[in-house]
Amino acid sequence: MADFKDTGLIMSGDIFMAEVDADGKFGALNGPMNVPSLSITPTSVNRISRPSYQKDNYGQALDAVNLPSDSASVTIQFDSMPASMLAETLGGTAELADAEADSVTGEALTLTEGAWAALPHSSLAAGSVVVTKDATDVTADCDINLSAGLIKARTAAAAGDVTVDYDTEAVTGHRVMGDTEISKPRYILVDGINLATGKRTRVEIFRAVLSADQATELMGTEFITGQLSGSLVVPPGKGAAYTATMYS
Repeated sequence: MADFKDTGLIMSGDIFMAEVDADGKFGALNGPMNVPSLSITPTSVNRISRPSYQKDNYGQALDAVNLPSDSASVTIQFDSMPASMLAETLGGTAELADAEADSVTGEALTLTEGAWAALPHSSLAAGSVVVTKDATDVTADCDINLSAGLIKARTAAAAGDVTVDYDTEAVTGHRVMGDTEISKPRYILVDGINLATGKRTRVEIFRAVLSADQATELMGTEFITGQLSGSLVVPPGKGAAYTATMYS
């Protein structure tokens, strides 16, 4: 054991997270993430004691044992929000949303005057949309939302059953499938520094079984934050749920 030296600890760090299996083997790491809070709560215990009823030490403990009642847990908050982290925030998974440009002819649609109708596609190409009713082009009597793929009849003449010809643009991106992953086993790595001493720190959480546990305000006036919390698990051969290394 090294000699005791009185120092404080304020940590700053690059934090990475990956999916992990039951053996503690993890895949590709997302990060570094901006994490305002990463907190670990030790195992909670039931305190059991054997009180004395003897006259010289009545009421004092003759024996005391702490028995675990709940496992150690971790809570991580983050405001880095690419699609993969938005999926974590919403308890979901992310998938590719790439699509090639396409042309659609004769799409049947029913228009209501003053209300929007949705096409099966979005990201429509500018100038490509033609709305036809009873063999008459009524495009000029319609409002078209290209990005959302919506059409609205402005007049009664354009309302009713129509067909729509249009082109779609090529798009790339990711789609979050919300609320599809309730249990999220994750490995967490903190490559940090103690701001009080300038020395390196490293924290490894080998397997945390997390879940999203707060509402997400998608239309607020602040940056969206995510929060995951859950229990820490000791994988085979690790000997501990996590380690914290302070370098000298």
